Amino acid sequence: MARAAWVQRIWADLTTKEFLPIKAILFLVSGAMYVLFPFLTIHARSLGVSEKELSLLYAFNPIIALFGPPLTGILADRIGNFKVFLSGMTALGGLSALLYLAIPAARQKVALPEYVTFDLDCSVGDLRSLGLQPPAECDFIQDLKEFNVTFTNCTECEVFRSASGPLPRRGNLESEEVAVTVGSDVNSTFLTVNGWSCPDTLIEIEGLSDPSLASYNVSTPSTVLPCAGGCVGVSRREGVCSNTFTMVDNSPFATLAGYLVVRLLNVFTLATTGTLFNGAAVAILKQKGGDYGLQKVYGSLGSIVLTPISGLLIDVFSDASGRQDFRPAFFLYFALKLAGSICILYLKLDFKMPSNKVMKDFREAVKKPEIITFLMVMLISGACFGVLDTFLFWLLQDMGAKKSLMGITVSVGTAAGIPILLVSGQMIQKLGHVNTIILGFAFYVIRMLGYSLITNPWWSLPFEMLECFTVSLMSTAAVTYTADLSTPATIASLQGMYGGIHYGVGRGLGSLLGGFLIGPLGIRTTFRLMAIVCLVTCIAYFVINRSFFRKHQLERKKRLAEEKQEEKKEEEAQKNAVNMTENDPEVAIKSSSTENGVTEGKTKENVVTEEKTKDNGDKSLKEETNPAFENDQDK
Repeated sequence: MARAAWVQRIWADLTTKEFLPIKAILFLVSGAMYVLFPFLTIHARSLGVSEKELSLLYAFNPIIALFGPPLTGILADRIGNFKVFLSGMTALGGLSALLYLAIPAARQKVALPEYVTFDLDCSVGDLRSLGLQPPAECDFIQDLKEFNVTFTNCTECEVFRSASGPLPRRGNLESEEVAVTVGSDVNSTFLTVNGWSCPDTLIEIEGLSDPSLASYNVSTPSTVLPCAGGCVGVSRREGVCSNTFTMVDNSPFATLAGYLVVRLLNVFTLATTGTLFNGAAVAILKQKGGDYGLQKVYGSLGSIVLTPISGLLIDVFSDASGRQDFRPAFFLYFALKLAGSICILYLKLDFKMPSNKVMKDFREAVKKPEIITFLMVMLISGACFGVLDTFLFWLLQDMGAKKSLMGITVSVGTAAGIPILLVSGQMIQKLGHVNTIILGFAFYVIRMLGYSLITNPWWSLPFEMLECFTVSLMSTAAVTYTADLSTPATIASLQGMYGGIHYGVGRGLGSLLGGFLIGPLGIRTTFRLMAIVCLVTCIAYFVINRSFFRKHQLERKKRLAEEKQEEKKEEEAQKNAVNMTENDPEVAIKSSSTENGVTEGKTKENVVTEEKTKDNGDKSLKEETNPAFENDQDK
């Protein structure tokens, strides 16, 4: 019996035509987000952007995401039916992603050859420098003490003769293999060529046809040029350098500036459209009595179906071109966003009337302690999401994971969320919104610790399955809790505030902190620190909610139950009226006459009215023929 009711609930949701555009939009837009955004970090890495530079770029995201969604939410509440505005912003978001392809590489990866070339230079004062020829750089193998270099093409200045004859040169490296000692201090590595030193200081004097040391005039130092000689040497890379490639700077400033502009535009459109759509979907669902969790199932399906396709296309195009090629993800993102913008035009938002008191209602709402606490918790949740969203694929890539495996991890996480979403309504009703959010934080602790311990990228899949609690269930609880805390006039505004705090400020804060912590601490230690943050938040939110907000939540729940009871009574009254109409022929005649606009018979009310009219008429006739009545009138 319970199973039949469960199936009936899903079927009723599926056959409600007002919900069909919501399902299609979630499938396309959620799929679009997952085909591109998990790969943006390694795309930036392929452009030569470092961890710290990427963190600085992401630090600007909260500024846009904090103000963008709330302002557009307020604008949407003032507009009322904002589907055209939402459609245009969605299409603009897809178009902005294509601009990533125009960003030049900041640094180019250059493979080191089998034999690397060193320059040995001399300068005045027996100063020697030995290093790789630019642009190559060598990360010397740890604990390397010595290696051999074969020097060729040795050059030196013209030997100036004096009265004592030519100046001698100590040592001869031409075509000889010489041992090089590797030393290091806190800041650098230095090399020493064993058994060799620079020649004595040689000086060239400009303007002298027969330069010599004897004719050198110390009073004209501006004409003195120090003489430097040196050699070119080669050594086998293997056994000396731990790296197989080096990065060459192209135009880092142009890359970082371009990436920042495109990223901010993309974040703005994503944050605003996401929160506006949530507001539109919740408004429609509240009017029609729908379940938000059931709609999100189709967003998860979009992620499951489309993310592996994106990862596979990236691998295929990269193998074909011999370099990392992310173009398929960007073009697929654009196509899905464009299709989603068309579906948005079919949303039924005609009932959403413009509001003239949006700012006043919004200011009153955000002053409530319960809403402030909720938004602070969502800030921390967004930071956890930002750390995983930005650096999880980075960790998997360091463990040797392919792009296709990265796509599979997303599919596994979203697939595990489908069963949870199907019963999310019942879980939230049973546990409450806040306890469901706390449950999500508990699973964040497990995920963060798990990722920090694995050494094989395939072991990330079990922890990705827990995404059903940290993302699917937690976001459903947050969106419906926001709708519960808002009024019909502020539903889009408060959804915008939640979206800006969670997906904007929190997500950007997580990316920023992650980038700065990973450098000195490492990615695994950073994940463990985030696990501690999640644990503390989980406990603190539980205590605060039970101590201060539980009473208000019970009152809202009671009020909602009373409203549902009233609605149920109204439905029963309507059913009773229908039954009376069917059982009483005269009432049926009246109902039929009223509906058709034609009186085909007399109802009881009509009979009573006619009888009253007849009595009044008879009475009036008697009064008119009564002499007493006439006398009274004369008086």
